[in-house]
Formats: sequence, C-alpha cells, structure tokens
Amino acid sequence: MSVYKAGLWLYLANITAQLGGYVFWFIAAASVRATVLGEVAYTVTIATILTTLATLGVPTAMMRLLPASSNQRYAQGAMAHALVAATATAAIALWKPAIAILTVTGVIANYYTAYFQAKLDTKPIFNATLAGQAARIALAPILAPYGPDALATTYAIPGLLIALYGIVRSRVSPKPFGLRELIKAGISVWLPNAIAMLGTNLGVVTAYNLAQPEEAGYVYIAQVLANAATAPTIIITGVLLPYLSSLAERESVAKRANKLALAMSTPLAAVLILGGRHILALLGPQYTEAADALAVYATANTLSLTVTVLSSLVYSQGKYRHVLIERLASNAARVLLYALLGTSDIGVAASFLIGTVIALAYYSAIAKNVAKSAAILTPRLVAIAMPAAATSAIGILLAIPGIAISYALAVKMKIVTRREIGEIAQQVLPNPLYTKIAPLGAKILDILD
Repeated sequence: MSVYKAGLWLYLANITAQLGGYVFWFIAAASVRATVLGEVAYTVTIATILTTLATLGVPTAMMRLLPASSNQRYAQGAMAHALVAATATAAIALWKPAIAILTVTGVIANYYTAYFQAKLDTKPIFNATLAGQAARIALAPILAPYGPDALATTYAIPGLLIALYGIVRSRVSPKPFGLRELIKAGISVWLPNAIAMLGTNLGVVTAYNLAQPEEAGYVYIAQVLANAATAPTIIITGVLLPYLSSLAERESVAKRANKLALAMSTPLAAVLILGGRHILALLGPQYTEAADALAVYATANTLSLTVTVLSSLVYSQGKYRHVLIERLASNAARVLLYALLGTSDIGVAASFLIGTVIALAYYSAIAKNVAKSAAILTPRLVAIAMPAAATSAIGILLAIPGIAISYALAVKMKIVTRREIGEIAQQVLPNPLYTKIAPLGAKILDILD
C-alpha cells in the first residue's frame, strides 16, 4: 500500500471517528443534561490518561523499528508488552468498571493501530472505526437513561473491534523479543507524549474539579470539534513517522508534508474560528458558551501541525532528548496555567494554546530550515483562509463555497502544486476512478492557472 493511500485510510478513519463522535454527542446532548456530558468527558479523560501511561510508548517504537529493520519479531515483542500493560491497567482501574473497560481496550487497540500503521496497511483501522462508531450511535439513545458510565463505555467499542480485527488479521503471537530495545525507544517518546497527553487532558479534569461538570463538557466539546480543522491532514501526518524513519533525506520531505498539511487545515480552522458558534448551536443553545474556546483550540491545533511534523522529523533522526525537553516545557506551562485559569473553558483553551506556541518556538530553533519554510508560507495561508472565514461568519451553509474558494486559492497561489495534487490522487484513488477523474481535474486546474 502506498504512503498516501495508507494515510487516506487513516484520514477516513479519523473523519469517521469524528463524525461518529459528533452524532453521538448530538444524540447524547438531546437526551441528557450538560452535567452528564461533563461526567462522561471526565471518565473518558481519566481512561485516556491511564491508557497512555500504560503503553510506555512501545507502539510508537514499533512503528519506527519495524519499518527500519523489517524484523517482524518487534511486533511480537510489542504485543507481549501490550498484554502485560492491559493486565496492569485492569487491576489499577477496577475501582471504576467503566474506566477499566476503556483502559484495557485502549491499550490493546493502541498496539494493533500502531501495527497496521507500521505495515502501511491502514484499511483495517478504518473498518473497525466505521463499525464501532455506527454501534456507538445506535447505542447512545438506548444507554442514555442508564447514566454517564454507560455512555462512556461506548468509547471502547471501536477499540474492541480493532483489537478483534487485529487478532484475526495479523496473526502475531506475543514473544518477549526486543523488549529492551522497544522499551528504550518507546520511553524516549512515551515520556514526552505522556507529558503532552497530560497537558491536553488535564484541562478537562481541572475544569471538572475547579468549576462545574458542565464546564468540563464545554472544554471537551471544544477539543473534539477543533480536531475537525486538522482531521484531513492525517493523510500526511498519520504515517509520517514510519515514512521518515525509512528515509535518508528527511528534511525536504518534512517541509513538503508541513506545507500540504497547513494548506489542508487552514481554511477549516478559519471556519471553526469565526463560524464555530453556528456549529455549536446545533448541539443546543447552551453549547454556544464553548464558541470562544473552540476558536482558541482551532488556532492551537493548526499551529500544532507544524509541531507534529517537526517532532516527527526530530524523533526519526534519533534526537529523543529534544522531544522530551519540548514536551516538558510546553506542557508544564499548560498544567501550571490550568491551575490558574481552569475555572472557565476559555481559560483552559488559552492555556493549551500557550503550550503549543512554546513547543513551536522550541522546535523552530532545532529544525530551523523546516520552520523557516513554514514562516515564509504564513502570509499566503492567511490569504487563502479569508473566503472560508468570511462566509462561515454568516452561516454554516455559506461556509461550504467559502472553503472551496479557499482551496482554489491554495492552488492559484502555488501553495499546493498540480503535481502534488496529481501525485496524491494517483496514489490514493483506484486506477479506474483516477482515470475518469483526472481529465476533469486537469480542466479545473487549467481554469485556476
């Protein structure tokens, strides 16, 4: 499977997860009070923290070592670790069964997701996500009367399906091979990622404890919706680490990946920044309280694309220390600010944004050439975002042509070239479909030129 096609399946899985999550939240919001949704967000967040802490970064290490060495036994060692970690989390989280279910399925699902990404065989991830989200949506109105724990456990369904799919599809058996190397490489990225995860998710926990459960719900909803700005870029960023790890010349690829990711994300972020209130109103009038937080999170997520590309580049070069330093600096700032500003959703969002800015500044000093190319691109990115921003401020439906105009400007201003569009389309689309679409696409691009 090609890199872009592997990225496409990840993108489709990501979009499916987000759309499924939005529908799930729409149904839940219509069925229960905002306080209950805050309880769900709190439970899911605690489970996410435990899951990340238990993995020790071994799935990410497997994504680097398996493509670089082509040694299948690294997958066996990573599976052995996943089973031990799942057992440990089950014992720790028994005090709350919903959290125990979410953490165990999360640990196993993380392993299989990383395995399929390392093999660039990402279609199973999409299949499991699609079926899992459909099940969550169907169960939402049924489980809503049973309280927040019942709703929270539906988050385990996609992970359970990817685990079952992986057991059947991969045929990998657990063996203690390469555990020392896996854990060594894993911890080098796990510690900074765990710190980053805490920096992101402690916002919900802080809002839940310092304010009211509904504030935690607003923070969580703003985070989830803000992810829509960067969801399409998973075509590029989702498999960037294993791809860069297999290359000798990485910097030029990182520059290109960053440019494409920003071009894809910026118009969508503009819609969420200026039109987020219209989107949140669909959940219910009370959720428009999260509009300002949504705008801040969308801004932070767009900036984080460059952070993701730069961190993948630095990690693929084996510069683990820099990744750790960045995570410590940016997320220590977030956690400190959460304690000071965590009584409101906008305060939590602003704390997150400041941490992102710190991360971007640090990596810009390490990978100067890639960061410089992003800085040069910034004025053109602002220009292409204008149509999407202006139309979304009026209404959701008008945002659609605004986004189309923004993407047309991206081509017109040479942010994205015809060659890059053609290359992605050729690798992502089946040959018969590409053959039919290519002539029409060429005519559209001729008009733009």
